[in-house]
Amino acid sequence: MEHAQEIRFSLAFGYWDRARATLALIAERPVSLCMALLWPLCGVGLAAFALVKGRPITGELALAIALLFAFVPAMVLLGTAMTHYFHRQSREPFTYTFDGEGIHVAAVTYDFTHKWPAIFKVKRKRWFLMFFFSPGCAHCIPFRAIPDPAVQAALVSMAAAHGADVRSA
Repeated sequence: MEHAQEIRFSLAFGYWDRARATLALIAERPVSLCMALLWPLCGVGLAAFALVKGRPITGELALAIALLFAFVPAMVLLGTAMTHYFHRQSREPFTYTFDGEGIHVAAVTYDFTHKWPAIFKVKRKRWFLMFFFSPGCAHCIPFRAIPDPAVQAALVSMAAAHGADVRSA
């Protein structure tokens, strides 16, 4: 039997990596996306209701509309800040190892493995190569951690060889 290729790299997730990953994952689940779009839709509805009733858009109404539009981005940024600044393990450098068994993630305080049967989809998004192990949950690997397109292609091929859907990768 041929030995499987092993690809290893280390990275530390920064604040903006986490915020972008959260937004990318929100866009992946229809329920999450609908909930995220509900808030700005309420803002549009509030403005439309005021205009239909002939009421001027006052400062208070404009503030309410602005808050409805800003709610999801503010919650993403606040949640990311809480995780990044108060959860010590989230700042640890992570070592990712991709091999014939699966995806291994090691840090200072823990390590775990997602075996290939758990990875059902691989997708490229604007900043990430994403390995999904549950709907809306993925290993979001920033492209800056694997800048070589040949290494990215090898990771996608490895996932495809183990049954992952790579049509979006």
